[in-house]
Amino acid sequence: MIDGIITPAIRDIDYLAPCAPYPAIPSGITIGQDSIYRFSIPSEEQPTLTIKDYIPDYNGNFIKPGHYELALSDDREFLYIVEAKNLIAAIPVFKLAENEKELKKYRDRNRELTKSEVKEIKKKERAARRQKRFDDIIEKKYAQTGATLPAKEYIHMNASIEYIKDGGYYLLFYEKGFIRAWGAIKVKS
Repeated sequence: MIDGIITPAIRDIDYLAPCAPYPAIPSGITIGQDSIYRFSIPSEEQPTLTIKDYIPDYNGNFIKPGHYELALSDDREFLYIVEAKNLIAAIPVFKLAENEKELKKYRDRNRELTKSEVKEIKKKERAARRQKRFDDIIEKKYAQTGATLPAKEYIHMNASIEYIKDGGYYLLFYEKGFIRAWGAIKVKS
């Protein structure tokens, strides 16, 4: 301090010090920053189901709010709610929908091909080779910058839960690729 003059750096610290422990928002959490949103980890294997309320059952047990994986069983009869690879609940599927066009394409891969289909396949293979060269260039660029590569193949996934007040149950919706399934959790009223 020279002749009563405070340097700018000290003045800034003294000026900001009283304000630091008192944020503009008293709770410190703004909309969308609640722990249910901030600490969610996206899953690439199964769609993520976000449960916001406690869901009780008739035995006194409950499912806590949080992020869970929603998986469809292999026989497509149950929806599984999974947390950290532990099964939390198995819900029976009451409706299952599959896109018949996609299923037919998937099942008809081993049949005999016509000349036009062979030409189309060769055309797609050339396009795939071109795309692979492009992807290799992009991969090298990502490696130089140290960024993470996006996922190679995208499969549309969706999971949701909704409370239906009229029936007193939670409706679960599962969608992955071309398969959709619905399940219900009846709650004690």
